[in-house]
Amino acid sequence: MKYFFSLILLVIAVQVNAQPKKADTFDKYVLAKMKTDSFPGAVLYITKNGKPVKLGTYGLANIEQQSKASISTVFELASVSKPITATAMMILVEQGKVGLDSPITAYLKDVPATHQAITIRQIMSHTSGLPADHFNYYKLLGPTPLRYSVNDQLADLYKLPMKSKPGRGYLYSNAAFFMQAAIIEKVTGMLFAQFVQQAIFQKLGMNKTSYINGDSIIYNRAQGYTKRKGTLVRSSLEVITQALDANGFGGGMSTVVDYEKFLQATAKHSLVSEQAFNLMTTPTVLPNNVSTTAKDGATIALGWFVKDINGHKAFLHGGYSGTFALHFIKEDISVIFFTNLSSGYGAITGDKGFDFMKTGFDIAAMAVEQWK
Repeated sequence: MKYFFSLILLVIAVQVNAQPKKADTFDKYVLAKMKTDSFPGAVLYITKNGKPVKLGTYGLANIEQQSKASISTVFELASVSKPITATAMMILVEQGKVGLDSPITAYLKDVPATHQAITIRQIMSHTSGLPADHFNYYKLLGPTPLRYSVNDQLADLYKLPMKSKPGRGYLYSNAAFFMQAAIIEKVTGMLFAQFVQQAIFQKLGMNKTSYINGDSIIYNRAQGYTKRKGTLVRSSLEVITQALDANGFGGGMSTVVDYEKFLQATAKHSLVSEQAFNLMTTPTVLPNNVSTTAKDGATIALGWFVKDINGHKAFLHGGYSGTFALHFIKEDISVIFFTNLSSGYGAITGDKGFDFMKTGFDIAAMAVEQWK
Protein backbone atom coordinates (compact mmCIF):
# COMPACT_ATOMS: atom_id res chain seq x y z
CA MET A 1 0.00 0.00 0.00
CA LYS A 2 2.84 2.39 0.91
CA TYR A 3 4.42 1.68 -2.49
CA PHE A 4 1.07 2.37 -4.22
CA PHE A 5 0.65 5.81 -2.62
CA SER A 6 4.29 6.66 -3.39
CA LEU A 7 3.67 5.76 -7.02
CA ILE A 8 0.54 7.95 -7.13
CA LEU A 9 2.47 10.91 -5.68
CA LEU A 10 5.23 10.39 -8.25
CA VAL A 11 2.70 10.39 -11.10
CA ILE A 12 1.10 13.58 -9.78
CA ALA A 13 4.51 15.26 -9.47
CA VAL A 14 5.41 14.32 -13.04
CA GLN A 15 2.08 15.66 -14.29
CA VAL A 16 2.55 18.96 -12.45
CA ASN A 17 6.10 19.37 -13.75
CA ALA A 18 4.88 18.58 -17.26
CA GLN A 19 2.45 21.51 -17.21
CA PRO A 20 3.63 24.62 -19.08
CA LYS A 21 5.15 27.15 -16.72
CA LYS A 22 3.30 30.43 -16.39
CA ALA A 23 5.09 33.19 -18.26
CA ASP A 24 6.68 35.72 -15.93
CA THR A 25 7.63 39.33 -16.64
CA PHE A 26 10.88 38.31 -18.34
CA ASP A 27 9.18 35.75 -20.58
CA LYS A 28 6.51 38.22 -21.62
CA TYR A 29 9.14 40.84 -22.42
CA VAL A 30 11.32 38.49 -24.49
CA LEU A 31 8.39 36.96 -26.36
CA ALA A 32 7.12 40.42 -27.24
CA LYS A 33 10.60 41.41 -28.48
CA MET A 34 10.76 38.26 -30.60
CA LYS A 35 7.63 39.38 -32.40
CA THR A 36 8.75 42.97 -32.96
CA ASP A 37 12.44 42.25 -33.68
CA SER A 38 12.24 38.83 -35.36
CA PHE A 39 15.09 37.02 -33.61
CA PRO A 40 14.47 33.29 -34.10
CA GLY A 41 15.78 32.05 -30.76
CA ALA A 42 17.21 33.17 -27.43
CA VAL A 43 18.33 31.97 -24.02
CA LEU A 44 18.13 34.11 -20.89
CA TYR A 45 20.11 33.15 -17.80
CA ILE A 46 20.12 35.19 -14.59
CA THR A 47 21.98 34.32 -11.39
CA LYS A 48 22.06 35.87 -7.93
CA ASN A 49 25.10 35.12 -5.76
CA GLY A 50 26.14 32.59 -8.38
CA LYS A 51 22.88 30.62 -8.18
CA PRO A 52 20.31 30.49 -11.02
CA VAL A 53 17.17 32.52 -10.42
CA LYS A 54 15.86 32.64 -13.99
CA LEU A 55 16.30 30.46 -17.06
CA GLY A 56 14.26 31.19 -20.14
CA THR A 57 14.60 29.40 -23.48
CA TYR A 58 12.76 30.80 -26.46
CA GLY A 59 12.23 29.88 -30.09
CA LEU A 60 14.60 28.05 -32.39
CA ALA A 61 18.37 27.69 -32.37
CA ASN A 62 18.16 26.48 -35.98
CA ILE A 63 15.16 27.22 -38.19
CA GLU A 64 16.01 24.64 -40.86
CA GLN A 65 16.36 21.81 -38.37
CA GLN A 66 13.57 23.14 -36.15
CA SER A 67 15.81 22.62 -33.13
CA LYS A 68 14.75 24.56 -30.06
CA ALA A 69 17.01 26.93 -28.16
CA SER A 70 18.09 25.35 -24.87
CA ILE A 71 20.46 25.86 -21.97
CA SER A 72 22.98 23.76 -23.94
CA THR A 73 22.82 25.88 -27.11
CA VAL A 74 26.23 27.17 -28.18
CA PHE A 75 26.12 30.74 -29.56
CA GLU A 76 28.66 32.77 -31.47
CA LEU A 77 29.82 35.35 -28.91
CA ALA A 78 31.13 37.92 -31.38
CA SER A 79 32.42 40.89 -29.33
CA VAL A 80 31.37 39.30 -26.04
CA SER A 81 34.70 37.54 -26.67
CA LYS A 82 36.62 40.78 -26.09
CA PRO A 83 36.58 40.70 -22.26
CA ILE A 84 38.09 37.21 -22.45
CA THR A 85 40.94 38.59 -24.55
CA ALA A 86 41.45 41.49 -22.15
CA THR A 87 41.47 39.13 -19.18
CA ALA A 88 44.10 36.95 -20.86
CA MET A 89 46.21 40.08 -21.35
CA MET A 90 45.73 41.13 -17.73
CA ILE A 91 46.85 37.68 -16.57
CA LEU A 92 50.14 38.33 -18.38
CA VAL A 93 50.35 41.82 -16.86
CA GLU A 94 50.04 40.33 -13.37
CA GLN A 95 52.66 37.76 -14.22
CA GLY A 96 55.04 40.60 -15.06
CA LYS A 97 55.31 39.53 -18.70
CA VAL A 98 53.48 42.57 -20.09
CA GLY A 99 53.37 46.19 -18.91
CA LEU A 100 50.09 48.07 -19.14
CA ASP A 101 51.82 51.28 -20.16
CA SER A 102 54.51 49.63 -22.26
CA PRO A 103 54.52 50.44 -25.98
CA ILE A 104 53.55 47.69 -28.40
CA THR A 105 57.10 47.87 -29.78
CA ALA A 106 58.22 45.97 -26.67
CA TYR A 107 56.41 42.91 -28.04
CA LEU A 108 55.97 43.38 -31.80
CA LYS A 109 58.62 43.81 -34.50
CA ASP A 110 58.60 46.08 -37.56
CA VAL A 111 56.07 48.52 -36.09
CA PRO A 112 55.91 51.65 -38.28
CA ALA A 113 56.71 55.02 -36.73
CA THR A 114 53.04 56.04 -36.86
CA HIS A 115 52.10 53.21 -34.50
CA GLN A 116 55.08 53.06 -32.15
CA ALA A 117 53.56 55.20 -29.38
CA ILE A 118 50.58 52.87 -28.88
CA THR A 119 50.48 51.23 -25.44
CA ILE A 120 48.90 48.06 -24.10
CA ARG A 121 46.45 50.09 -22.01
CA GLN A 122 45.31 51.93 -25.13
CA ILE A 123 44.61 48.80 -27.17
CA MET A 124 42.61 47.43 -24.23
CA SER A 125 40.50 50.60 -23.97
CA HIS A 126 39.81 51.39 -27.64
CA THR A 127 41.90 54.56 -27.36
CA SER A 128 44.88 53.48 -29.48
CA GLY A 129 43.90 55.41 -32.60
CA LEU A 130 43.73 52.16 -34.60
CA PRO A 131 40.88 51.80 -37.12
CA ALA A 132 37.74 49.79 -36.42
CA ASP A 133 38.87 46.87 -38.59
CA HIS A 134 42.19 45.80 -40.04
CA PHE A 135 41.68 42.79 -42.24
CA ASN A 136 41.76 42.31 -45.97
CA TYR A 137 38.29 40.95 -46.76
CA TYR A 138 39.54 38.84 -49.68
CA LYS A 139 41.97 37.00 -47.41
CA LEU A 140 39.23 36.34 -44.88
CA LEU A 141 37.20 34.31 -47.34
CA GLY A 142 39.77 31.59 -47.93
CA PRO A 143 39.16 28.00 -46.78
CA THR A 144 40.38 27.09 -43.31
CA PRO A 145 43.73 25.53 -44.34
CA LEU A 146 44.73 28.80 -45.98
CA ARG A 147 45.41 30.64 -42.75
CA TYR A 148 45.34 34.44 -42.62
CA SER A 149 48.42 34.59 -40.40
CA VAL A 150 49.18 37.00 -37.59
CA ASN A 151 52.10 38.51 -39.51
CA ASP A 152 49.97 39.05 -42.61
CA GLN A 153 47.25 40.67 -40.52
CA LEU A 154 49.76 42.97 -38.82
CA ALA A 155 51.20 43.95 -42.20
CA ASP A 156 47.72 44.80 -43.50
CA LEU A 157 46.92 46.74 -40.33
CA TYR A 158 50.08 48.83 -40.58
CA LYS A 159 49.09 49.90 -44.11
CA LEU A 160 46.00 51.63 -42.77
CA PRO A 161 46.14 55.21 -41.50
CA MET A 162 45.71 55.94 -37.81
CA LYS A 163 42.35 57.47 -36.88
CA SER A 164 43.82 59.63 -34.12
CA LYS A 165 46.96 60.00 -32.08
CA PRO A 166 47.28 57.25 -29.45
CA GLY A 167 45.47 58.13 -26.23
CA ARG A 168 43.65 61.10 -27.74
CA GLY A 169 40.35 59.63 -28.87
CA TYR A 170 37.91 56.76 -28.41
CA LEU A 171 37.13 54.49 -31.37
CA TYR A 172 35.77 50.99 -30.90
CA SER A 173 38.38 48.82 -32.61
CA ASN A 174 38.40 45.16 -33.57
CA ALA A 175 41.93 45.77 -34.83
CA ALA A 176 43.09 46.64 -31.30
CA PHE A 177 41.81 43.34 -29.93
CA PHE A 178 43.43 41.40 -32.73
CA MET A 179 46.66 43.18 -31.76
CA GLN A 180 46.20 42.05 -28.16
CA ALA A 181 45.86 38.45 -29.33
CA ALA A 182 48.97 38.84 -31.50
CA ILE A 183 50.96 40.14 -28.52
CA ILE A 184 49.69 37.32 -26.32
CA GLU A 185 51.04 34.85 -28.88
CA LYS A 186 54.42 36.59 -29.05
CA VAL A 187 54.76 36.71 -25.25
CA THR A 188 53.56 33.19 -24.45
CA GLY A 189 54.89 31.33 -27.49
CA MET A 190 51.45 29.70 -27.76
CA LEU A 191 48.56 30.11 -30.14
CA PHE A 192 46.12 32.66 -28.72
CA ALA A 193 43.26 30.15 -28.54
CA GLN A 194 45.47 27.61 -26.79
CA PHE A 195 46.61 30.09 -24.14
CA VAL A 196 43.05 31.19 -23.41
CA GLN A 197 41.89 27.57 -23.27
CA GLN A 198 44.57 26.78 -20.71
CA ALA A 199 44.51 29.97 -18.64
CA ILE A 200 40.75 30.59 -18.56
CA PHE A 201 38.43 27.95 -20.04
CA GLN A 202 40.01 24.87 -18.43
CA LYS A 203 40.53 26.63 -15.12
CA LEU A 204 36.85 27.61 -14.92
CA GLY A 205 35.39 24.41 -16.33
CA MET A 206 34.06 26.21 -19.42
CA ASN A 207 33.87 22.94 -21.32
CA LYS A 208 31.41 24.17 -23.95
CA THR A 209 33.47 27.23 -24.87
CA SER A 210 35.89 27.40 -27.79
CA TYR A 211 36.99 29.54 -30.72
CA ILE A 212 35.54 29.52 -34.23
CA ASN A 213 37.30 27.11 -36.53
CA GLY A 214 35.77 26.14 -39.83
CA ASP A 215 36.86 22.53 -39.39
CA SER A 216 35.33 21.96 -35.96
CA ILE A 217 32.08 20.12 -35.30
CA ILE A 218 30.25 21.87 -32.45
CA TYR A 219 27.26 20.10 -30.95
CA ASN A 220 24.10 22.08 -30.10
CA ARG A 221 25.34 25.00 -32.15
CA ALA A 222 22.97 27.87 -32.92
CA GLN A 223 22.71 29.01 -36.51
CA GLY A 224 23.08 32.77 -36.83
CA TYR A 225 20.65 34.87 -38.85
CA THR A 226 20.16 38.42 -39.99
CA LYS A 227 17.35 40.33 -41.72
CA ARG A 228 17.99 41.26 -45.35
CA LYS A 229 15.30 43.25 -47.12
CA GLY A 230 12.88 42.16 -44.43
CA THR A 231 13.63 38.45 -44.77
CA LEU A 232 15.59 36.24 -42.38
CA VAL A 233 18.75 34.81 -43.96
CA ARG A 234 21.62 32.74 -42.57
CA SER A 235 24.51 34.75 -41.18
CA SER A 236 27.62 33.54 -39.37
CA LEU A 237 30.93 35.06 -38.40
CA GLU A 238 32.53 31.74 -39.27
CA VAL A 239 32.08 32.46 -42.97
CA ILE A 240 34.55 35.34 -42.82
CA THR A 241 36.72 34.45 -39.83
CA GLN A 242 37.26 30.69 -40.14
CA ALA A 243 40.82 31.16 -41.44
CA LEU A 244 41.66 34.12 -39.20
CA ASP A 245 44.51 33.48 -36.78
CA ALA A 246 44.55 35.19 -33.35
CA ASN A 247 40.91 36.26 -33.45
CA GLY A 248 40.81 38.14 -30.18
CA PHE A 249 37.99 40.45 -31.20
CA GLY A 250 35.11 38.09 -31.93
CA GLY A 251 36.04 34.43 -32.21
CA GLY A 252 34.46 32.84 -29.15
CA MET A 253 31.57 30.40 -28.93
CA SER A 254 29.86 29.55 -25.66
CA THR A 255 26.70 28.73 -23.71
CA VAL A 256 24.98 30.99 -21.20
CA VAL A 257 26.07 28.72 -18.34
CA ASP A 258 29.71 28.74 -19.38
CA TYR A 259 29.80 32.50 -19.82
CA GLU A 260 28.22 32.99 -16.42
CA LYS A 261 31.19 31.11 -14.98
CA PHE A 262 33.43 33.72 -16.59
CA LEU A 263 31.35 36.59 -15.19
CA GLN A 264 31.51 35.06 -11.71
CA ALA A 265 35.26 34.45 -11.94
CA THR A 266 35.71 38.07 -13.00
CA ALA A 267 33.61 39.44 -10.17
CA LYS A 268 35.20 37.14 -7.57
CA HIS A 269 38.77 37.87 -8.79
CA SER A 270 39.46 34.20 -9.56
CA LEU A 271 41.46 34.93 -12.71
CA VAL A 272 43.12 38.23 -11.82
CA SER A 273 43.49 40.15 -8.57
CA GLU A 274 41.02 42.61 -7.11
CA GLN A 275 43.40 45.41 -8.07
CA ALA A 276 43.43 44.23 -11.68
CA PHE A 277 39.64 43.86 -11.63
CA ASN A 278 39.31 47.45 -10.43
CA LEU A 279 41.51 48.62 -13.30
CA MET A 280 39.41 46.68 -15.78
CA THR A 281 36.17 48.23 -14.50
CA THR A 282 37.29 51.84 -14.00
CA PRO A 283 36.14 54.20 -16.80
CA THR A 284 38.91 55.39 -19.11
CA VAL A 285 39.66 59.11 -18.90
CA LEU A 286 41.23 60.95 -21.84
CA PRO A 287 42.79 64.43 -21.98
CA ASN A 288 40.62 67.49 -22.59
CA ASN A 289 37.48 65.70 -21.36
CA VAL A 290 37.26 63.57 -24.52
CA SER A 291 34.46 61.09 -23.99
CA THR A 292 34.99 57.33 -23.96
CA THR A 293 31.26 56.63 -23.76
CA ALA A 294 29.50 54.55 -26.42
CA LYS A 295 26.15 55.45 -27.98
CA ASP A 296 24.32 53.19 -25.54
CA GLY A 297 25.67 55.16 -22.57
CA ALA A 298 28.21 52.59 -21.40
CA THR A 299 31.79 53.78 -20.82
CA ILE A 300 34.86 51.78 -21.80
CA ALA A 301 37.28 50.58 -19.14
CA LEU A 302 39.85 47.86 -19.99
CA GLY A 303 38.10 45.20 -22.05
CA TRP A 304 34.81 45.74 -20.21
CA PHE A 305 32.29 48.52 -20.56
CA VAL A 306 30.79 49.88 -17.35
CA LYS A 307 27.40 51.45 -16.82
CA ASP A 308 25.21 52.71 -14.01
CA ILE A 309 21.72 51.22 -14.29
CA ASN A 310 19.24 52.81 -11.88
CA GLY A 311 22.03 53.44 -9.38
CA HIS A 312 23.62 50.00 -9.73
CA LYS A 313 27.10 49.67 -11.26
CA ALA A 314 27.67 46.89 -13.75
CA PHE A 315 30.39 45.69 -16.08
CA LEU A 316 29.21 44.36 -19.43
CA HIS A 317 29.72 43.72 -23.12
CA GLY A 318 27.56 43.08 -26.16
CA GLY A 319 28.22 41.26 -29.41
CA TYR A 320 27.36 41.72 -33.08
CA SER A 321 25.79 38.25 -33.19
CA GLY A 322 23.01 39.36 -30.80
CA THR A 323 24.70 38.50 -27.50
CA PHE A 324 24.74 40.40 -24.20
CA ALA A 325 26.42 39.72 -20.84
CA LEU A 326 26.36 41.90 -17.71
CA HIS A 327 27.18 41.63 -14.02
CA PHE A 328 26.02 43.95 -11.24
CA ILE A 329 29.04 44.25 -8.96
CA LYS A 330 27.58 45.02 -5.54
CA GLU A 331 24.39 43.01 -6.03
CA ASP A 332 26.20 39.95 -7.50
CA ILE A 333 23.63 39.52 -10.25
CA SER A 334 24.63 38.14 -13.65
CA VAL A 335 22.46 38.62 -16.74
CA ILE A 336 23.30 36.68 -19.90
CA PHE A 337 21.01 37.03 -22.91
CA PHE A 338 22.13 35.26 -26.06
CA THR A 339 20.18 35.40 -29.33
CA ASN A 340 20.92 34.28 -32.88
CA LEU A 341 19.98 37.43 -34.80
CA SER A 342 23.11 39.31 -35.80
CA SER A 343 23.43 42.81 -37.17
CA GLY A 344 24.65 41.32 -40.44
CA TYR A 345 26.75 43.14 -43.01
CA GLY A 346 24.72 46.32 -42.93
CA ALA A 347 27.19 48.60 -44.66
CA ILE A 348 27.55 46.18 -47.58
CA THR A 349 24.20 44.43 -47.97
CA GLY A 350 21.83 46.55 -45.89
CA ASP A 351 21.30 43.81 -43.30
CA LYS A 352 19.42 44.73 -40.15
CA GLY A 353 19.45 43.08 -36.74
CA PHE A 354 17.90 44.55 -33.61
CA ASP A 355 18.99 46.73 -30.71
CA PHE A 356 20.26 43.87 -28.55
CA MET A 357 22.05 46.28 -26.22
CA LYS A 358 18.86 48.13 -25.31
CA THR A 359 17.11 44.79 -24.91
CA GLY A 360 19.88 43.58 -22.61
CA PHE A 361 19.78 46.78 -20.55
CA ASP A 362 15.99 46.50 -20.19
CA ILE A 363 16.30 42.92 -18.91
CA ALA A 364 19.16 43.91 -16.59
CA ALA A 365 17.09 46.75 -15.10
CA MET A 366 14.24 44.33 -14.45
CA ALA A 367 16.61 41.81 -12.86
CA VAL A 368 18.32 44.22 -10.47
CA GLU A 369 14.99 45.59 -9.28
CA GLN A 370 13.71 42.08 -8.55
CA TRP A 371 16.79 40.59 -6.90
CA LYS A 372 18.84 43.52 -5.55
